[in-house]
Amino acid sequence: MYIAILRKALLPILLATPLLADAQTLHEVVNAAYARDPRLLAAEAKGEEVRAGRLQADALLAGPPALAIGQRTDRPLDNAGKREFEVELSAPLWLPGQRGAQQALVSAEEAENELEVAALRLELAGELREAIWTVRLAEGERQLAVDRADTARKLEAEVARRVSAGDLARSDLLLAQGERLAGEQAALEAENRTVQARRRYALLTGFAALPVDVDEPRREADSQAGAAPIHPRIDAARRALARAHAKLQAVQAESRDAPELTVQYQRGRDDFDSPTRDNVRVGIRIPFGTDARNRPLVAAANTEIVKADADLRVAEATVAAELNEARAALANAERASALAEQRHVAAAENLKLTRKGFDLGELPLAQLLRAQAQAQEAESARTLQKTALAQAVARLNQAQGLLP
Repeated sequence: MYIAILRKALLPILLATPLLADAQTLHEVVNAAYARDPRLLAAEAKGEEVRAGRLQADALLAGPPALAIGQRTDRPLDNAGKREFEVELSAPLWLPGQRGAQQALVSAEEAENELEVAALRLELAGELREAIWTVRLAEGERQLAVDRADTARKLEAEVARRVSAGDLARSDLLLAQGERLAGEQAALEAENRTVQARRRYALLTGFAALPVDVDEPRREADSQAGAAPIHPRIDAARRALARAHAKLQAVQAESRDAPELTVQYQRGRDDFDSPTRDNVRVGIRIPFGTDARNRPLVAAANTEIVKADADLRVAEATVAAELNEARAALANAERASALAEQRHVAAAENLKLTRKGFDLGELPLAQLLRAQAQAQEAESARTLQKTALAQAVARLNQAQGLLP
């Protein structure tokens, strides 16, 4: 009764959450989470920005050309007929090696962005895996609590009948009522945890139901050419370091501002009696590089290299630790699941014998309640350990860098 009341009260809250149609597969859920995550959307948008930078790196000029138009006249002054009209076109030129360095930098940025997206996808997959298994654990606890409450209600009804018949004392009925109330309270708390876990899952994916293939098989990361597989997080850190080195080379190749080639056409006369003259002037403007300009740029590029190298070392250590932890956790979960199964068998047999003795009037209610509590705890441990084992497999896949 209390469970039905709680479900009725929480139904408007669940309906208020914007949910899509129920998911069918884990792959659909992952794709839905990708489409809703702002970090991933921003990284993918950055990829478009990086790819647009290749247009500049592949251009024949170091920058956009400029056009200047001017006119000279003495008409507002003595008006002797002096007229001059000029058109100048200027174009910045690549320094030796600068264009190749810029192209290498763009290539490094493209590779870094691709692996940054891959690393973000893996990070989001980890968050999704945790959300899914939080729901699974909460639902398992809720079902066990509901079963405990149902069993307690049945026992209370039986004890009440035997109290009315004079077979049991009034204190036994109070004891059974206390067990029933405790079971209903635990069921309410478990129901609330389930609702919270489902709301978190729905916020990530937009789906209401868990995927049908939530249990992942244990997999091993594929290696290439006999080499150990590279975790996406480590690969992304390596690409970031390569991009930082490419940035330093680009800065060193751009030791000064781009030189400018200018072509100017002039047409004019000195006075009314002078003939019109046409002139063409070709020139080049070469800026000088100084330490005041170059040293801060080189220092900033070196700082990026140091930071990227440190990030790579942290990523390698973190991935190795997470992988070792996940493998140890899976081994422990396998052993704990086997022990929980043995405990469940023993507790079920003990409950069966104790129940028989209680029905025959040979054992007190308190002993039956103890045996029942032990059996319920064993059943709960077995169910939760099975869920924990499946979760440990998913965490190992995550630690290896494998997407669902």
